[in-house]
Amino acid sequence: MSWSQKQQTGDWYDQMTVLIGSAIRLLCGEAGVFVVANEAFDPQSSPEYVSYRVPEPALPLLLAAVSEGTRPSSAHPLAINPLPPAGLLTVLPGLYDTDMEQAQGDEATEAEGGAQEVGDVVHGEIVRQQFELCSLFVHDPVGMLGYLHFVRPAGAGSCFEQHDAQQGALRLFIAQLAAGLRSALKARSLVKEQGRLAAIFKYSADGILTVDHALRIIDFNPAMERLTGWRENEVLGRFYYEVLRAKDLQGNEIGLQDSPLLQALAGNTVANREMYIPARDGQLFPVRVTASWVRSAWGEPMNGILNVRDITREREEEEQRSTFISVISHELQTPIAIIKGYASTLARPDATFEPASAHTRLVAIEEEADRLNRLVGNLLYASRIEAGGLQMEIVPLDLANLIESVVRRLQAKAPDVTVRLDIPDNLPTVMADRDRIEEVLQNLLDNAIKYSPRERVIWLACRATGDEVVVSITDQGMGISLRDQEQIFQRFRRGRDSSTYSLPGAGLGLYICRAIVEAHGGHIWVESTLHQGSKFSFSLPRVEKAQLPMVVF
Repeated sequence: MSWSQKQQTGDWYDQMTVLIGSAIRLLCGEAGVFVVANEAFDPQSSPEYVSYRVPEPALPLLLAAVSEGTRPSSAHPLAINPLPPAGLLTVLPGLYDTDMEQAQGDEATEAEGGAQEVGDVVHGEIVRQQFELCSLFVHDPVGMLGYLHFVRPAGAGSCFEQHDAQQGALRLFIAQLAAGLRSALKARSLVKEQGRLAAIFKYSADGILTVDHALRIIDFNPAMERLTGWRENEVLGRFYYEVLRAKDLQGNEIGLQDSPLLQALAGNTVANREMYIPARDGQLFPVRVTASWVRSAWGEPMNGILNVRDITREREEEEQRSTFISVISHELQTPIAIIKGYASTLARPDATFEPASAHTRLVAIEEEADRLNRLVGNLLYASRIEAGGLQMEIVPLDLANLIESVVRRLQAKAPDVTVRLDIPDNLPTVMADRDRIEEVLQNLLDNAIKYSPRERVIWLACRATGDEVVVSITDQGMGISLRDQEQIFQRFRRGRDSSTYSLPGAGLGLYICRAIVEAHGGHIWVESTLHQGSKFSFSLPRVEKAQLPMVVF
């Protein structure tokens, strides 16, 4: 049976109840409880008490009555004590019908001390009947299992107790009962353990696959389903190599003999081996696998276990670190080299420069210093975002006024760039931090200019919806591939087109834009076609929601 199938544990509890009830009946008892001994009690799987016809509220009263009488032992396994007279109907309600209880009450008012006995109504007459409380010491050669306490009519000795001075029949009954109880307790413990293992198997974040000795798949957990795209019912019974044709880190297919399970079967240690595993659609993803085999007492292989951990996220983080180092080293090195070169030239004592030439070099130094300052500022900004330290002052903001101000500064700095505005006159006010939204606009406009070397026209449009104001910036530049659009807003991510690598940038601008917009409760997205241009849009919440039109029927 697959680990992922539901386990039924209630049947084992019923088995214990039936076993205890049968033992009580064979001993002529009416009701009782089995108290599991400390030696046999397993808090993870065993019940402390197994009762038969004893209501839960009455259980403490019955156990208190037991503690006042004689306790059994291995030498005298059965102890019989008179039941405390006032307690039978209280301890064991429901064993007798209400007519009997009424008859007992009526008789008790007629005779002193009438509470010593209980009466059954027989043809209108009350027949006196006494009860006793018995305790049976249940044990076997392994050790003690517990005590069986039960109530029965006084003098109703069972066949196991009559005419047997050595109590051989009773001891044989105890041995049989102990064997049954120990088997039931063990079975219950195994079912509980199986349930725990099934829960681990089901909720494990790692994919787990098990095979039989013929390498047929017998278990396939939900994490493995998510990793590979295969459903468990589709792969059970199939040869595992048909489902998982792994490849090495160089992309070469790993043969069956070199597969993790075969290597583990041969006695080799397979732990945290990195490779690629194909999903159902053929897409490869990096994993780290550990393989082992469960063997019989004779050393024969029974089941193979393959643990598969998806390391895609780890690889992405490693790639980000590598990208960070390469991008930052390049972005730092370029302005520093220019600053160093011009500064060294200007500092030469044997060189003289005309004012215009010196001014050109000083302007270049200033521009590269500004570029270096922006890079360091963006790095600090990104680290604050990661640390959750992005502080904002959200107030009502006139977005149209802010956009016009940013565009004026941009055209003063780049007069060859044309920005065409499409802003409605009644654009609603938004809730935003003015300085942060200005950074978003500046970043998106700078990108539009940087990645549009030929077409120097940019369109900036605004529109209002019921809950938001949407700002869109469109260019006719290089465009972004569909694959890169999914990752362009992540840290240190840039377009993979070869033409983008020659342009300066650390891949932090769009990451910062996304963090700012989402902190406002808005969204940012891109629509782009490679080599045709891009349209970046972001939304901000309105101060006042739009009024819905009233419909009169």
